[in-house]
Amino acid sequence: MRPKLMIIFAVILALLAAGASYLYLQDVVEQADQTEKAEVVRAIKDIAADTIISREMLEQEEVPVSSIHPQALSSLDEVVGRIARDPIIAGEQILSSRIVTPGETKEGLIYNIPPGKRAFTVAVDEVAAVGWHIQPGDHVDVLGTVEMPGTDDVYSVVVVQNVPILAVGKEVQVTRGEGQEVKMEVKTVTLAVSLQEAQPLMLASEEGSVRFALRSPTDKEKQKIVPFELKNILSAGS
Repeated sequence: MRPKLMIIFAVILALLAAGASYLYLQDVVEQADQTEKAEVVRAIKDIAADTIISREMLEQEEVPVSSIHPQALSSLDEVVGRIARDPIIAGEQILSSRIVTPGETKEGLIYNIPPGKRAFTVAVDEVAAVGWHIQPGDHVDVLGTVEMPGTDDVYSVVVVQNVPILAVGKEVQVTRGEGQEVKMEVKTVTLAVSLQEAQPLMLASEEGSVRFALRSPTDKEKQKIVPFELKNILSAGS
């Protein structure tokens, strides 16, 4: 009888252990179900710095709130189309501090340059800069006055039209003369131009003088303007 009693006793212990395990697992599942969760956006592949983030790079996942970073974004719309400031590794939560919106000035001038454009800075004075009434975001035409080499012919030309202002600022240039350093504050305006527009703009600013003409925000039209010669000044406006 003893072997039978031992077998019965072992079976009873096994049933008790199985029951305890089942109750424990049920408790764990219930606690997991009661855990507060929220949506978070993760990278599903490595994203290089300065890359525009596309939908295919992301997934939206529900995770426990306790595991979500305070800066993590919860909506795909908050991430798609933004630019990665730093490399993002697959599996990382997408943080608001790691991405920027194209055109944001708070992250520096580089993210405010439109695609296909370049930031081009011109040294100006108060007159050239429309009495300092121009501001970032305004659009201007740039006019230049140049003298043809080897002649006395002077022309006024429209160098570029309807280009946006990226920044208005100043820089300090240091020159040396008679063994001394001379510091001079130079006011500047930075434009967003294409490479093709940058060429005549550079030539006009280096070989002549330029002035800005501030445009109305509703005026987007570009006109074909022929160069104006100094000899035609007497008939101007007639």
